[in-house]
Amino acid sequence: LSKKLPTLIDAGLTHVNISLDTLKADKFTELTRRPAFSKVMKSIETACDLLNSSSSSSSSPPRSGESPPPQLQGRVKINCVVMKDCNDDELQEFVKLTTKYPVDVRFIEWMPFSENGWNSNRFVSYQDMLTPLVEPLGLERVEDGPNDTTKWWTLPTTDNPQGRIGFITSMSNHFCDTCNRVRLTADGQLKVCLFGSAEVSLRDALRRPDVTDVQMEHLIHYALSKKHAKLGGHGSAQGIANANDNRPMTLIGG
Repeated sequence: LSKKLPTLIDAGLTHVNISLDTLKADKFTELTRRPAFSKVMKSIETACDLLNSSSSSSSSPPRSGESPPPQLQGRVKINCVVMKDCNDDELQEFVKLTTKYPVDVRFIEWMPFSENGWNSNRFVSYQDMLTPLVEPLGLERVEDGPNDTTKWWTLPTTDNPQGRIGFITSMSNHFCDTCNRVRLTADGQLKVCLFGSAEVSLRDALRRPDVTDVQMEHLIHYALSKKHAKLGGHGSAQGIANANDNRPMTLIGG
């Protein structure tokens, strides 16, 4: 990524999400089967430097003790899926990244998808994540956006945080009632809920020579009208796992 970033930014890239589930090089190799931890850290540093410098003409740098201005927040997000007895002992170290880099660190509750081996015994909830962070580090709650999928916190201003700490709590404290997200997969399928198996093929419709814009609008509206009230109609994390009828996350995309 670090080598490709200049070209991507020239082409219009403004934000980057980088998955990183551990800050230990040996554990990274074990989880990913690749000894590339140093490359990922270099990519994070490069992304912070290039994406923030690319906005310097329209933004003033934050003064000591201040959070970055809104137009800088979220330019680089580090996504960490938290699992018991895997990386739940590293949360404080991840939080401290926000004092070193202008990044938003997001802790994500482990979600059930096909072939990811989800089980409740290794699940770490939002409340369980907060326990080693709020009092020991003094985390402070900040305001979320009206359709935010992330619950945002920050370190005290005395720690000079450059970014925020977020929690994506889809399983223990879902946000389905305010969710306005849909996903378009690489093979042209519209998913109106990440946890639902229902998909509508926009690719096949667009390949029809006689399709009109109005028909495409109707098709998308039809798909949205079938969206369940919460969690793809499965009711709970265990319900999603029991159904086991969704794609693996690697085939859904972000």
